Amino acid sequence: MKRLSILILALLSIAAIYAQNAKLGYVNTDQILFDSNEAAEIARLFQLDRQNWSNQIRSLDEEIKQMERDFEIRRLSISEASKRELQGQIDSKKEEAGRLLEEYFGENGRAEQRYRELIEPLTKKIHDIITKIAEDEKYTMILDVSMGVVLYASPAIDLTDQVLQELNKDTIPPSESTEEPKAGTEPPKDPFADKNMEGFGGFTDDFNSDYKPEEKQP
Repeated sequence: MKRLSILILALLSIAAIYAQNAKLGYVNTDQILFDSNEAAEIARLFQLDRQNWSNQIRSLDEEIKQMERDFEIRRLSISEASKRELQGQIDSKKEEAGRLLEEYFGENGRAEQRYRELIEPLTKKIHDIITKIAEDEKYTMILDVSMGVVLYASPAIDLTDQVLQELNKDTIPPSESTEEPKAGTEPPKDPFADKNMEGFGGFTDDFNSDYKPEEKQP
């Protein structure tokens, strides 16, 4: 319903603008972000941070597994008091892993904060470029087709490549890494691939799905 209301308002606005013989244009900010050299570098930096946090949790999980294996070996030869002490140490380590997982990948965790820190300057830069093009070339309105409120627009008024050219003019594409991933690590992936930018510069992502330590019963 909200999107429909936005669509109706957009269509009414466009109708009013056409009545005034105004100049219209549109961009696809999803495509701009996908093809931006700076966005590719942001993806690389973000993946490095996320991999580091995941490795910390994975290392802690391996420590828990080793503690549980040691407990299974010793449980028949130690006292009940020692069993309780060792089990308490395992439970404490699991709680530590859970806290770390929430700190890094929970809602508004360090991963989400880091992503915002990296992406917000770029979205502002793109916005400023679009504004400058609009002012310099006397556009009355520039729409974003990635928001899904434009039913049809002529390619003749597509400014996406113009914005992208301006955005990339002082940057170079990042070189492709040929280094093989180390054993026990996840291959790099594009953190933007599963994101809905929600109207240019928004943020949605389920960071809790990055990594979860195994739960095992002693």
